[in-house]
Amino acid sequence: MALPKYDQIAADLRGRIVRGELAPGAALPSERELTERWSVSRSTVVKALDVLRQEGLVETRQGTGSTVRERTPLARSAGERYATALATGQIYTAGEYAEIVGAETVPAPDDVAAGLGIEAGEPVVRRDRVTFEGERPVATSTSWFTMAVGQAAPRLLTRERVREGTTRYVEMQTGRVPHTGRDWWTARLATDAELALLQMEGPEAVSEVRHAVYDAQGEVLAYEVGVNPAGRWARTEEYTMGE
Repeated sequence: MALPKYDQIAADLRGRIVRGELAPGAALPSERELTERWSVSRSTVVKALDVLRQEGLVETRQGTGSTVRERTPLARSAGERYATALATGQIYTAGEYAEIVGAETVPAPDDVAAGLGIEAGEPVVRRDRVTFEGERPVATSTSWFTMAVGQAAPRLLTRERVREGTTRYVEMQTGRVPHTGRDWWTARLATDAELALLQMEGPEAVSEVRHAVYDAQGEVLAYEVGVNPAGRWARTEEYTMGE
């Protein structure tokens, strides 16, 4: 059963905001444009925009229409950043950048080994980063790769930024195209290291997402653990209930 039209419109606009296609301060399509594009009534469009306002993603001012909030508290997943890289050639949106704080070969911890489908203790590439909006750190993440991937993609072991994103870079270096992504979400208290990187005072809650990328053969290309401070909008889901 299809979602209501207003939910479909909201989901489409939300996705464009999360991927950075609609940057902070950017104007959303007008109500008339949305009405014509989706073949719906104005009241349906208004309801869709109300959903986005309630989520804190947009604001509406009389006479100027709706715009993306300047400081939208987004928590973008690795999969969403990959979509941004495909669309724009860069993984980060305007005002964002990453600082690579670690790039090394280490023995695979148990959870990483399970995520990559290898034996615990095998050497793997570990790449740590902090993502900033302006001067403010808003996320940390650690990406893990098998040594075979690391050998094919040597920039993973340097502290230079990979502007197209590591998943896109690995794809270009290996020819293995991402086919499926799988995310696991949880909430927990930040570790001492995460508190320092995110410039927070503990104890503080964070959201954690573990992200695995698989190629068409079902082999893991990358495994990532991302951490975001509490209070940042991550995602909403729409689904039918009942028959």
